[in-house]
Amino acid sequence: MLICVECERVFDQPRHIVERHGLDTPPYEEYDACPYCFGTNIHPARTCDVCGKWLTGGYIKTIDGQRICDGCYTARDVGDD
Repeated sequence: MLICVECERVFDQPRHIVERHGLDTPPYEEYDACPYCFGTNIHPARTCDVCGKWLTGGYIKTIDGQRICDGCYTARDVGDD
């Protein structure tokens, strides 16, 4: 699974785009993009290790390697309890 950083949607396969820029012969510009918004900032998608939802923004990575979304993690101060 992949995620687009621009529209935050998750998808299986990127859309392969060939830009000819008016040229009749190669070389053409070729790239993979999000199939929804055509953004090119795509990365492997990951899920929260606590709730299982897709990580679409910032997340916490713990020392033991867990990835935890903002909704499952709350930063606390020593004096908060």
